[in-house]
Amino acid sequence: MVLTRRAHRLAEIFRCLPNEILVEIIQHSHKMDQATLSRVSKLFHDLCLPVLYRDVKISSDHVIPASIAIRSFCSGIVENPARADAVRSFSLDVPCDTWNIEICCGLILATLKLMLKLDYLSIFGSALDVRQWDMLLEHCNFSQLISCNIWAAPEAIPPLEAFLARHSTLKRIHIHPGYRRMVPSRSASISLPNLEYYHGNASFIPAINATSLKKVQLDWHPEDDVDVDKYIIGISSMKKPHLQFVSHIYTGEDPFHQMLTSISNHIPHTKTLQIRANSIVATTVHRITTCLQQFTGLVYLELGYNGGFRQSAAKAEDEIVVEGYGAACPTLEGCCFHNRAWRKVDGRWEEYPVSEFLVLTDGFFYPGY
Repeated sequence: MVLTRRAHRLAEIFRCLPNEILVEIIQHSHKMDQATLSRVSKLFHDLCLPVLYRDVKISSDHVIPASIAIRSFCSGIVENPARADAVRSFSLDVPCDTWNIEICCGLILATLKLMLKLDYLSIFGSALDVRQWDMLLEHCNFSQLISCNIWAAPEAIPPLEAFLARHSTLKRIHIHPGYRRMVPSRSASISLPNLEYYHGNASFIPAINATSLKKVQLDWHPEDDVDVDKYIIGISSMKKPHLQFVSHIYTGEDPFHQMLTSISNHIPHTKTLQIRANSIVATTVHRITTCLQQFTGLVYLELGYNGGFRQSAAKAEDEIVVEGYGAACPTLEGCCFHNRAWRKVDGRWEEYPVSEFLVLTDGFFYPGY
């Protein structure tokens, strides 16, 4: 009731303002106020609806609330298809409703087919069953899509390739294959001229034809060890200068060193480099110095671990290692490993918070050191 009275007072005050200013005010209002204003009059309904529907995020850890939210939103779109044109961003992060999976998946897919003006799409894997995922990849088309965060099983490679090939507007893609390796078709050549960020399997890189890559985050599997140079050379042909390179390695010391050697040989202008492995032994930490001599523009270096925090008790030893890295690579300004961050100030290395290191690296890294 209080909200309704306030909304009516606002409507009276704003009645004489131009629509452009009203929309600006609505955009900066709380979602609940926007929803209430949309019921005050036809004018406010017409102005509020596009704002309310522009960014849609359905997220829940529980099946019942998730199912209710999905049915409410999707039914509203299906019954009023004109509303779909207002949706620019759609994010769905919900658990699978095994009892009503056909109904929910059918509603989601029908809604996606209407939201033709999406520029951002993010769907958690369990939100759709395998058949519906295939249908989405095979049949949905978003002519303005810029960023997508989707799941694709290795057996769904052809539909995934077709989906990406239809969306040359993409600038950012994040493909989740679970823990399995994705190998593209031999003949695959997906043209993504606008692609700036890729996050997914290293093994899928050969399928992508791009020239504007700025950031790449690769997940490596043991089977990829024999093709390290192949993938790194492929990336070097796609990149823009000062590429931010991130790699997750699921094996031990040898692939770690092989990876670093390949990057230093083929992408020496890398600006920001993060490599995370299951283990990094002392010998590897010191062997890295040799590779660092090859880099010509490296500014930030992070060496981390998969799945947890580790901190060396020997802070003095870490400082000696960092100083050695700085001497080997004069362009280096920040370094992070053993859950400690260091930066170069007036030619000297000093410790500082890891959180500040993340700010300097544009928040690109995950704090799993």
